[in-house]
Amino acid sequence: MADVGPIVPYYLRTIRTIDLSTGNVLGVNYIYGLLSIITFIFLLSLAFLIIKARPKNPENRFMFVLLLAEAYRVISNWYNAYPFDGSEGFLEWMSYYRVGWYFCSIMCIMMYISTVSFYPPKKLEFMADPRIRNNLWWFLPLVAGIIITALVSANGIVGTVGGAYYVECEEGSEGGPARIISYADSEPITASCGEADETSYVPYSFFIPGSSAIGKLLLITPVFSAIIAMLFMRAGWKRLNGEPGRENEAIEARSLFLGFAGKAIIKGTMVFCIVFMVIRFGDFNLADVTTIIDTEGERVVFMYLLLFYGFLFSILFTGMLEGFMFTYAILKNEILGIDEQLRQTFSTAIFATIGGIALVITSELLESVIPGGGLMAGFIVGVPLVILRKPIFGAIQNFSSVLMPEAFTASEKSYLEAYEIAMEDHIITAEERKFLVLQAKTLGLDQARIDHLEGWYDSQLPREEE
Repeated sequence: MADVGPIVPYYLRTIRTIDLSTGNVLGVNYIYGLLSIITFIFLLSLAFLIIKARPKNPENRFMFVLLLAEAYRVISNWYNAYPFDGSEGFLEWMSYYRVGWYFCSIMCIMMYISTVSFYPPKKLEFMADPRIRNNLWWFLPLVAGIIITALVSANGIVGTVGGAYYVECEEGSEGGPARIISYADSEPITASCGEADETSYVPYSFFIPGSSAIGKLLLITPVFSAIIAMLFMRAGWKRLNGEPGRENEAIEARSLFLGFAGKAIIKGTMVFCIVFMVIRFGDFNLADVTTIIDTEGERVVFMYLLLFYGFLFSILFTGMLEGFMFTYAILKNEILGIDEQLRQTFSTAIFATIGGIALVITSELLESVIPGGGLMAGFIVGVPLVILRKPIFGAIQNFSSVLMPEAFTASEKSYLEAYEIAMEDHIITAEERKFLVLQAKTLGLDQARIDHLEGWYDSQLPREEE
């Protein structure tokens, strides 16, 4: 590892010097690495929450395995979350991890489409056969394991997922060649340590994952799989919504539809932008942006890096969206207040994401005009977000409520029925309040949840009267 000095000042230095036009993107790697770890932990938590609720239910088992795979996929760039010491041994473990990443990709491709077993449209009703539905959670990972094992056996690790590289620039190496360590038979690449006057950027080190034809195919295919799953869930939602007594299943199918739609639209857009850039300009050597700038120009490099990191961040965002929507679908009627917790967490994540994106864009725009524009960007973005926090957050919460409508467990429904009876004359007497308190105690509802339920019911009254 290059001697980068104390780690916190190093992180701050790389973040302050982010410049997509010149390829100074180490700070973006570290930001992405931190956010990917947070997303990984969050998705793991949701996965275990789902399996804990109904461990023997095939749908819970299926969603548990799917969210585990998504959690593994979101930390795709973990090795660039910290300036690890590069070595052939580290690159070997990094390559093993990438084999696991593509294993999870193959598994997700099949699992997305297989969700139709739980909410089938009429023409695919055979998929709801218990012999199929109850065994998907273990059978699909087994098939994915066989496929990835066959690919690696036939093509080797590098031929399947691409090479792996460690790039290091020591202090004083500005303008010179970088030190590169390659894994196994990875194709050779070149790298330089920037311009001779870029003293604020060196020393640094980072890892680069290579690509392969198989890897590129597996990178794109999940988007098509998500599109197919989205169409299946839409058809299942419409069918269930029209059948008496299956409204709850229809809401679950709608939630999965929204999760897949988000992945198909957001990630699909970024994937096809990257494909267009590769077709137009060929594969870029991200280890040597200086050469790319000389051949293609800063504008092309800026656009390519913007799309590249847009794709990486879309993995996090769509993974989070899937986690929220799938957990809401499975647990909305199982755990007290889970829908409210998911809406609050989702709204907070969206608010933070908007603030982060606005900060990066403003910083990039000001950096080319004002030296040290990052500090000015923080002021320009931060002040309006603080002043307008309530209306912005309120709008986001309304959006969250559209995605995840209010849902109640059996206990909550029982309390609402009792409250509805007590509210026939729109007045709660002392005796009625005693009855409601006893009912809540019997149902295991705390005061915070009671206040939420009664507030929700009261908010519906004006609409009903109108």
